[in-house]
Amino acid sequence: MPSPHDDLAGTASTLMATKLRPGQPARPILLHLAHHTAADPCDSAVGRFNLVHHRAWYDNEGEQSTRDIVRWYADDDSGAELMTQHPSDGFGVIEDFWPPGWLHDRNLFHAYRSTDWLRAKSRLQNAQINRTTQLVAGLAALATWHSPGPPQRALAAQALADTTGLTAHPKTRDHAGRTGIAVAATSDNGRERHLLILHPSTGPVLAYERAILTPTGWRTRVYLLLLTRTHTPHRYWEPPATNTPPVASTDQRVMPRRSGVWLVPAEHPCTPELEPGEVSPR
Repeated sequence: MPSPHDDLAGTASTLMATKLRPGQPARPILLHLAHHTAADPCDSAVGRFNLVHHRAWYDNEGEQSTRDIVRWYADDDSGAELMTQHPSDGFGVIEDFWPPGWLHDRNLFHAYRSTDWLRAKSRLQNAQINRTTQLVAGLAALATWHSPGPPQRALAAQALADTTGLTAHPKTRDHAGRTGIAVAATSDNGRERHLLILHPSTGPVLAYERAILTPTGWRTRVYLLLLTRTHTPHRYWEPPATNTPPVASTDQRVMPRRSGVWLVPAEHPCTPELEPGEVSPR
């Protein structure tokens, strides 16, 4: 199963902001993606938990950090998280766990129900920025918890297509070497840029970047790479599913244990298929 990276020191370095070719109106490109969203190998995995592995770089006025995170999320607003970070806080792998209902404040529940619902959930993820950039940044935040199928990815592309002020930059490479459609939005009078990179045929989020304009050009403040998304019937400490009735959420048998065993799901986690000529991030 995917697990947090055990050595992030080498990856916590200043990232150059993504270089973009001249943009074009995003709506036609996104409408085509919405109407022709293809399936990928990740869509065949089953299980009540979304399982997402992402890596995040942060630059806060020169103070840089990196986090490697694996998350589990179910529609009853339960989940779990494993995280490692650099610089380290001395705790190694940081574990977190949420019983049913405890993740309600993250605004994740049924986020992909409709385009209107998706816009609302995205705005709640980033209420401090304008509505155009809210959707771009919000979709990135939701992608760190959800593994949406083709209909849900088509909804996201449609929601973006219906949003004014976006430009599309096809054939943009993310920092893992994958090529996708970059969708850009600016705020703060053009001094802040939010960039979402989507797979060009299947539509999942590959990467997200927030950059600010400086006298020397764009500088990355936040960068996310979505490395793995799949589904699984259980979280990292739980045994494989059986025919026995489920136990109540308060039962210690479904709570994390320090002596828990790391398990491999029956469905192997997958990554988006590479386009011809791309380099695998692994």
